[in-house]
Amino acid sequence: MKVMYHRAVLDLIKRQRGIPLSAETMQIYTSYLGWKYVAETTKILILEEVYKRVLLGSKAADVVADVLVSYDLLLDSTNGVVRLWTSWIIAELASQSSTRGAVVAVKPCPRLVALLSDDHLRGFVDRLCFALSQISRDSDGARAVIEARALETVLSLLKSPEVGVRRWSSQILGELAVHPSTREAVLAVQPCAHLAALLGDRDLDDIEGACFALSQISRDLDGARGVLEAGALDLLQQLLKSPEAGVKWTSEILFRLALHRSRRGAVVAAQPYPPLVALLSDDNVGVVQSASDALSQISRELDSASTIAEAGAPATVERSHLRQSQYKKIRGYACWTLGWVVSHPSTRQAVVAIQPCARLVALLGDTNLDVITGACFALSQISNDLDSAKTIVKAGALNFVPDLIQSPEAIVRKYMCLLLARLAHHNRVPTLK
Repeated sequence: MKVMYHRAVLDLIKRQRGIPLSAETMQIYTSYLGWKYVAETTKILILEEVYKRVLLGSKAADVVADVLVSYDLLLDSTNGVVRLWTSWIIAELASQSSTRGAVVAVKPCPRLVALLSDDHLRGFVDRLCFALSQISRDSDGARAVIEARALETVLSLLKSPEVGVRRWSSQILGELAVHPSTREAVLAVQPCAHLAALLGDRDLDDIEGACFALSQISRDLDGARGVLEAGALDLLQQLLKSPEAGVKWTSEILFRLALHRSRRGAVVAAQPYPPLVALLSDDNVGVVQSASDALSQISRELDSASTIAEAGAPATVERSHLRQSQYKKIRGYACWTLGWVVSHPSTRQAVVAIQPCARLVALLGDTNLDVITGACFALSQISNDLDSAKTIVKAGALNFVPDLIQSPEAIVRKYMCLLLARLAHHNRVPTLK
């Protein structure tokens, strides 16, 4: 009987090659998985085929997700290989946004967490961690991971000799820290020292995972304190000079830390400006955006603004981002960086000298709110300079006033009013009648 079923499955898989996975075929596969008369080797063959199909694209994943309840039960199988393939299928479905909800709905987290300690799967813990990290991207999934009491186990896995296990354990912590509803639970296990230790590792996967987790933990004021107390700043300084794209999360941590006014001084004291300014010219857009974010916050402080100006940031920002960048968010943060640097009288001339006013005025007509807001802020600050104020008016800034002064966004109205007030302050600059 078992031989007959095995041959039938082999024949079905052969006939289905090159044909999109249908609901009917999926139901047949699922029915075999539920029969005790079907050999474990046959079930493994089916699971391997289903896994390959899920990897091919979202349509196949949707078909598999419809019968996911049956697969979740296979996590209780006495056969370790069956449990392994099942967890891989769940992991891949959880990694796709269209099927993540279906995974969360079958509540696999308690079983997956239990499998982290399964001796038969010791060599595949990284895949289990990957599954939990993907489930954690969903807020309900993140709560399920916490309720399954995964945190203590995950924390211990940061010391695993396997780099993949450390990488995805860090990712779990980071994904959980993204959600306000689960961030406190992450902070409670005090992971910062363990994560900071991974920053000194030579493996890029370790560094990327730890940086991501620390950047998310830093969203919280207490988390930011934990990151600083773990001695992460010195290590971050070294990583900023790395040629790897993974440094983008390094800049992100500095950005998150600098968002907290009470922690900004520690970032300023570390003086990360030259490497951050250098990253503004990086080929990787994620790196540039992250460096722009960090500089826009650090430049709020006078001492930082002076050093940022000396490091050549205004010229780099104007040349590379106001003129050339096709990425809206980068242009927005570029505007904020210029605005904060020019807001300090001692560093104002460094921005005035690069003559950014015409380009900033042009950005008032952008369709992206981040860009418009950043441009309004920068212009409101640079208009303190008389020559710049004249250039702003000459560039046609006043043409944008009627629309922007009625913007539904309070911050846009605020900085447009400030711009008008500062333009009017100069007797020799024409303003609206």
